[in-house]
Amino acid sequence: KAAGSDIVSIKNGILKAKEAVLTALMSMRREVEEDEIAQVATLSANGDKNIGSKIAQCVKEVGKDGVITVEESKGFK
Repeated sequence: KAAGSDIVSIKNGILKAKEAVLTALMSMRREVEEDEIAQVATLSANGDKNIGSKIAQCVKEVGKDGVITVEESKGFK
């Protein structure tokens, strides 16, 4: 055990720091707009705006807690 260290005090300090960080993050959060989702999706799709737009539409349809599954296709549909 290192000189001057108290494991309980360290643990309590970490827990207090965690709460402070979570509170700060919660105060900074904001809703993401559909066009912002489309921009990120477009970047992820190597700049393909059509795919980015479709992904943003899917996200809007399923909501923030929804799940989107993407599967590779042998043909075009």
